[in-house]
Amino acid sequence: MCPIQAYSWMGHAILPVDYEIFADPTLVYIRYYGHVKTAEIMDALTRFASSYAHLAGQTHFFDFSKITSYEVDYPLFFKFMAKLTDIYPAEVGQQLNVFFAPPGPPAEMAEMARNPWEGSDKILIRTAQTQEQAFEILGWPRPDVVAHMEAHA
Repeated sequence: MCPIQAYSWMGHAILPVDYEIFADPTLVYIRYYGHVKTAEIMDALTRFASSYAHLAGQTHFFDFSKITSYEVDYPLFFKFMAKLTDIYPAEVGQQLNVFFAPPGPPAEMAEMARNPWEGSDKILIRTAQTQEQAFEILGWPRPDVVAHMEAHA
């Protein structure tokens, strides 16, 4: 396991997103929490993609369950979505993204993130309302991921 705190200063998270890379098999776990803004998501994903390009094509588990509210700057959001083809290039093949998003703001945010990928043959997105459903989609329970989620609840 290779822990990575996305953005912190003196041990405190600055942006409402963090991620962790789990091995054996590789799983990229990305968690959003609190109040989320478009610019913060764009910054986090851009930095992540440039640092961890070798993980493109690996399964990603997006945990939206801790989102309490969000603000969307639609012009900025659409500009960013146009850049996603650079972050997820076609040559890496298909990639499974699992969204854990209970009803309410988490599900709304997940739906917004999913819509641009409708019809994509590169990014396969599956959404789960419960943690159990998410792990069923992944095909196995991940004790390491569950422990991480519980420790950071």
